Amino acid sequence: MRRALPVLTLLALTGLGVSACGDPGATSAAVDKQHPTRLVLADGESDVNYHPATGYGQAGVSPVYDGLLRLAPTQPGRIPDFKPALAQDLPQANADASQWTVKLKEGIKFSDGTDFDANDVKASYDVAKDPETGSEVAAVYNVIKDVQAPDSHTVVFTLQYPLSQFNSYLTYAIAPSERVAQGKVTENELNQQPVGTGAYELVEKRGDETIFKANESYWDGAAPVKELVITTAADDTSRAQRVAAQEFDGAVIPSALAKSVAGNKNVRVDAAKGADWRAVSLPGTPELQDPKVRQALNLAVDRQAVVDGPLAGYGTPLGTLISDIYGDAHDPSAVFNLDTAKAERLLDEAGWAKGTNGIRHKDGKPFHVVLYYHGSDTGRRDVAIEFAGQMKKLGIEFEPKAGTWDEITPKMNEAAVLLGGGDTPYDVDMMAYSNMHTRTEATSEYANPGNYGSPELDDVLQQARTEIDTTKRNELWRKAQQLWLENPSVLMLAHVDHVYVSQVNEWHKPDLLLEPHIHGATWGPWWRVAEWTS
Repeated sequence: MRRALPVLTLLALTGLGVSACGDPGATSAAVDKQHPTRLVLADGESDVNYHPATGYGQAGVSPVYDGLLRLAPTQPGRIPDFKPALAQDLPQANADASQWTVKLKEGIKFSDGTDFDANDVKASYDVAKDPETGSEVAAVYNVIKDVQAPDSHTVVFTLQYPLSQFNSYLTYAIAPSERVAQGKVTENELNQQPVGTGAYELVEKRGDETIFKANESYWDGAAPVKELVITTAADDTSRAQRVAAQEFDGAVIPSALAKSVAGNKNVRVDAAKGADWRAVSLPGTPELQDPKVRQALNLAVDRQAVVDGPLAGYGTPLGTLISDIYGDAHDPSAVFNLDTAKAERLLDEAGWAKGTNGIRHKDGKPFHVVLYYHGSDTGRRDVAIEFAGQMKKLGIEFEPKAGTWDEITPKMNEAAVLLGGGDTPYDVDMMAYSNMHTRTEATSEYANPGNYGSPELDDVLQQARTEIDTTKRNELWRKAQQLWLENPSVLMLAHVDHVYVSQVNEWHKPDLLLEPHIHGATWGPWWRVAEWTS
């Protein structure tokens, strides 16, 4: 939720006009500009750790790793399907969906030459679900009670409770068993030297560049693009300009910069619809503890203005945790629509009265909440400023303040935070449960920091999670949304589209995905670069 996970944020394919040594400023005469086989993509962050339990490759999109399943686009802006990757077929459930069996492909090797088998799957998931290993994704995978490998090409997952939608958990990146469990996750050599079954292998890291070469023995066929050079360019405007100047082949850029390059005939702008979201957290401060106040804030925010302004139109207003991308699980009546007059009444009823200066006070104290945003993210900064400006018209103050995640995280209980979320959005349970449920030991510090909710809502959420009948499950999710509306735990703002700029070439590329919060230069047009065709 803090930021796009490293897996996807660093990868930048460097290509046209780049020398064989990986210097983006050098040129090479032997380059096919229509079908380049060496790409350079630029991204804004460089602090990538490649161990799967940091979240790298969690959604099944990675140059170096595969999961048991991978994503397959469906309709634009809709939940993708799943298809086998390392699995031979889709998983099979027992009668109550509490146990899932996966058969594995045979004859696959890791990039270090070792054989892939069921023990690698077991070891990878054992680390992922155990917080004692330092896993950063344990809160997601704690649904898994046990993983067994009855033979070398069969894996059996036993769950903590029945779960009818398990495919989303099976895109997790698989690494060799003898490597993945070596010590704490943060100290494991996979962080800097990943070993997977993927279409590429990391061959060198030099300064701000990370160089991947195609795995010519890749089980799904060698990639036509033979080298990916990932370079870091922290300045957002610089990334866009250097693609337009043909220094980089592509980059992920803030949506506000899309217009600056859209008129260049040599540049293509792609916008991938996002299940990624932006929201304002609601901590348990005196200003926010009353449900009427949290309802009022949700009613007072003009979400369309957030999309039209800071997001430059690249997004969709979002007045609930469960949007219409989830089909019948979404309740269109259980959303916060703009109603400033009702918001004013609720604040009055909660005792926050306007003074002569237009500022609301209660018991002599003005309504004031610090609103943190990650300082290096200009998009979040702009959203935070827009939100604070809207709230000021209501007579309440959210004070935007930049910070690093090391500074922000310890203050989640005392300050609001402009969050991004949706790391695992391809199942409604994974998307919404932790933000709607009261806090447990497994809850991330970024989910529901105010611990808002009720025993009734918790019970409905648990019923929805374990219900294996799809129709009944959707009914329960709709009921949960109605209950959440009365006592909201977060202020949702918008789904965010991801914008990518690239030099024009003639490679034929797979359709864009509905993207999670995890994104970057290995997503967008390059999410399956190994499948490009001429």
